Amino acid sequence: MTASNTDDVVIQVDNSVQAFLEHLGLPLVHPLNYTSDENQVFTSNNNGELFSSVGEGVFELPPIAAALSTNAGKKYLLLTDNNESLPTPFVGPMSSMELHDHSLYELALTLTKVGAPLIAMGELWLRLFAFYICPVCLVWMLYREIQRMSSVNNSSSSNKDIFISIVGLASSAVLFTDSLYVYEFGRLFGFSLWCVTTVLAIRLALSLRAVPPNSAVTNTTSKGSGKIGVPNKNVLYQSAVFICVFTTVVVYLQSNGHVGNPHSNTILHQMPHPGIDLPTIEPGLYYSKSNPLVSTIASNLKESAYTYDVQHGATPYLVSGDQRTGIPFIVNSVEDQQYMRVYVTNPSDGEHLALDIAFPFDDFNYGAGKKKLIHDSMKPVYLVLHGLNGGSHEEYVKDLVKRRRAEGSTVVVLIARGMMDTKMSGWNVFHGARTGDVDIAARALKRGLTSLAESQGRPRRQVLVGVGYSMGAIILSNYVARSGEHCSLDAAIAVSGGLDMRQNLNFHRSMRLWQPMLTFGLRDDMLIGKYARFYKQKLTRGQFLRMLRTTSVSALDVEAIVTYNSFDDLVHYYSEMSAMGDRIASFGLLDSYSNSSVCVADEWGRIANTSVPFAVLQALDDPLVGWRTVGTDRPQELVDSGKGNVMLLLTKAGGHVGWPLGLNPAAYSWKWMSDSVRDFALAAEGITIHRNDDEFDGNMEGGRVRSRLYGSQAKFKFIAVKLSQEEFCQRSINNMT
Repeated sequence: MTASNTDDVVIQVDNSVQAFLEHLGLPLVHPLNYTSDENQVFTSNNNGELFSSVGEGVFELPPIAAALSTNAGKKYLLLTDNNESLPTPFVGPMSSMELHDHSLYELALTLTKVGAPLIAMGELWLRLFAFYICPVCLVWMLYREIQRMSSVNNSSSSNKDIFISIVGLASSAVLFTDSLYVYEFGRLFGFSLWCVTTVLAIRLALSLRAVPPNSAVTNTTSKGSGKIGVPNKNVLYQSAVFICVFTTVVVYLQSNGHVGNPHSNTILHQMPHPGIDLPTIEPGLYYSKSNPLVSTIASNLKESAYTYDVQHGATPYLVSGDQRTGIPFIVNSVEDQQYMRVYVTNPSDGEHLALDIAFPFDDFNYGAGKKKLIHDSMKPVYLVLHGLNGGSHEEYVKDLVKRRRAEGSTVVVLIARGMMDTKMSGWNVFHGARTGDVDIAARALKRGLTSLAESQGRPRRQVLVGVGYSMGAIILSNYVARSGEHCSLDAAIAVSGGLDMRQNLNFHRSMRLWQPMLTFGLRDDMLIGKYARFYKQKLTRGQFLRMLRTTSVSALDVEAIVTYNSFDDLVHYYSEMSAMGDRIASFGLLDSYSNSSVCVADEWGRIANTSVPFAVLQALDDPLVGWRTVGTDRPQELVDSGKGNVMLLLTKAGGHVGWPLGLNPAAYSWKWMSDSVRDFALAAEGITIHRNDDEFDGNMEGGRVRSRLYGSQAKFKFIAVKLSQEEFCQRSINNMT
């Protein structure tokens, strides 16, 4: 079949892809769109097209209007403590007035919190570029000081001098007191710049023309007019210099931290403040030498997979974790990838989970506008867990998909509940402590890969590797630790996630700089934009309003996740969410906390139960997930715990899901991070994957799948290669029945 115009691309589906989907054992229709009407039929298009466009880059089997209309109003019920049935609320946005019960006063109070992310963004921009701003301002201040010293009339200073002096002083204070800059350059570097800048700023203040006592303020009207005077700019400048110097000194004096307030009613205020917090563990590769399997993986692992510095291609002019985090997200862009979407059902609550599958293209040239999807049974399969409020469209996820597809691997992205506008059938919205969804997806893929291999008369040799980013890495780590011997993955790697998220409870730098922006987006996109009615129905009015006004992810977790899901408190939630959350928290974090969750007697807890090779890739300058979330200052003892299946790949630099490369980071996108994942998967490819398969917790045939294609900017058409349309559709109907 040829494309209808030059912009069309015809994608052929090879029989290997059909075989892979068939051995997953899952029907091709979503449960919410399925009807038992015996008269329903699949409509067909001309030229034998199997998938048709439904708009917005989505390709699926031709829709069944009867099924859509039959199930459009279907309700799923929640049983309360009194066994009362509550229908699932409508999923969608609410107006601002409706959110605030039509109270203008409450709406006005909420709007006052809008400034928090703006202030955080302003401070973050200063910290991002302080390394460049400070030297430039210092050179200008030295130049002007020399001019004043060589001039007879040295009392005049322009507004430009005043502005540059204040910005330079603030930038030098950042270099002197910011933990990431101190970690990168040491204390002497920032202290020297701050001292010189402070002296020049004070000399400028003293050199300003003396102001008569009765002119300390500038009156804009005559005496008796009743107008309030405006302070002279010299007074304002002198005050700004004093405030900046005083604040810097106070911050430095508290650089060793201070204890929290055990009498506070707020958990976050009970946590000790770490001050200027510098990592006490060394970067490098940590693994158990007593585990021969892990030792083999470590020996096969390329040094570039865990070494990030200028000698290994790191961007030389990005010098802090903030820059290595923010700049890649600003400049990197990856072309959209094509996904075939299927759904699997979690039998514990009947929720339907979306899996976006990206198959590789084969290398054969079929002519202009034609490609063929294949599944290579000898290449690793990746199960990817995306970050907070993300999906398969996240740029760094697309980077991994693009690079691994080019090498012949199939990549499957598990879409978190409700993300990417996926449908929710019940009340159990997303939270970070739920590992059952990962288990269901991993079991389905493992069973499908095993079935496919057996149908070919051979044992399964295809390794299934779990990959998690940020929040997805936290969930993946927790799953690997909790599942123990029942883990359905063959290997796993967590990127920029934490093993003990309780350690982020006192990461005040992240709360002040990064979390307001993340909270603003998460709250507007998910909590308010989709599931506001869920939370409004289960939370009290005060809890709901506080949720609308939170300015950090931790505070949002307190007001929304903890209450909605009936956790005891934030510490309980973070304990359940963390792979190392059942052990006594390191660094004396909870010593002053009077209601700490019960910890296990074993020193390492459930992380010691890890049964598959599990790598933790973490940058020690991560500005969102602090270095303490590694969970201990004894990394070698951690990797030696249990059977020694845990590996730590710690880099000194890299930021959060960052690790930019080259003079032009946009040219490489997230290559270092994606290739480190690949290198670990290839090093683990020779592991023994034929462990005992555990029985699935539920009927896999109860899971429903609906194939769709997401993410193409060009126009795509799909055709079946080996099966006719009638045969393929008949198999789908048979699977449903």
